[in-house]
Amino acid sequence: MSKGRVLLAITLVAMLLASVSGIGLADFDPDRQEDSLSYAELVEKLGPVPTDKLPKDIRMGAVLKNLANQFWQQLAEGYKDVAAEYGVGVDIQAARTETELQEQLSILETMLLNNYAAYLLSPLSNDNLNRVVYDLNADKIPVINVNCEYINDADVFVGTRQLDIGIMAADFIGERLNGVGKVAIIEGVPGSYTSINRTSGFLTTIEEKYPNIEIVASVPADYERQKGMDVAMDILTQNPDLDAIFACNDNMALGAVEAIRMNDVSKLGKVIVIGADGTDAAYDSIGKGELTGTVDQFPRVNGAIAMEVVLRILAGQSIPRVVSTPMELIHLGNIDDFNN
Repeated sequence: MSKGRVLLAITLVAMLLASVSGIGLADFDPDRQEDSLSYAELVEKLGPVPTDKLPKDIRMGAVLKNLANQFWQQLAEGYKDVAAEYGVGVDIQAARTETELQEQLSILETMLLNNYAAYLLSPLSNDNLNRVVYDLNADKIPVINVNCEYINDADVFVGTRQLDIGIMAADFIGERLNGVGKVAIIEGVPGSYTSINRTSGFLTTIEEKYPNIEIVASVPADYERQKGMDVAMDILTQNPDLDAIFACNDNMALGAVEAIRMNDVSKLGKVIVIGADGTDAAYDSIGKGELTGTVDQFPRVNGAIAMEVVLRILAGQSIPRVVSTPMELIHLGNIDDFNN
């Protein structure tokens, strides 16, 4: 199949999945929202958190995608850091995997019994928590949507631009390959906002800027390491001359590294593999010369900013619809600047 036909097929599938999962043109899209503010501008434009206006004995509920992925563990630590700084409480729960939509909804429904002052939510899809959020809105309880899927009716979205993750990865790979080569994509959960936008950002950038790079495959692996390894092994078997892999998170990228090791150890560190999230395991693998890079979303910083935003709202401040958080593509050339 020609590159053009592969890209068309992938785009059509993404559009179909988007429509099935409730991602429509009329929906809120944090990646394209004009009413936004950079995290770096919070203090500059709004001043410090007005602690004198905060309610007493604040306790908040937080629901993450899961706690098996280190990204979400680190984001939770960011919540705790700021909560401890301001003397507020936060209860954190999560689904077992990133495909347990009903379980995540049940967790949030149960948390309502605790009458939290506000909620920090990272939904597994763009609509699985909407029913509860509707009720929270009616009761005027603040809802902060924290990286990565979005909630139409949340008060504020705090997170990174998912399109930019794909764009950064595409530019890095395109430049490393001097614009020529064979590349595969390992997508996340089919139909998820993060997977669609990271893949779309990558594909569009390759198509527009690197026309001599061929996309040979684009296959989902549910953000899981074992599935990422299995998918990468299949791709490598079918494309022994593969030059690079973009995986939509670090778990799958590290799975791809293992697949390369098993398929042909001489290619370890030579086939470019870029992941996303910035987990400790990704940093370790980059340091060993195995994983090529990761688009670090600095999850602990992301969690800290989200907690600060919800405190500002509880103190009566008006916050833009989106607060964007930092990201950086980490590789062997700059890892010492970010590793801590």
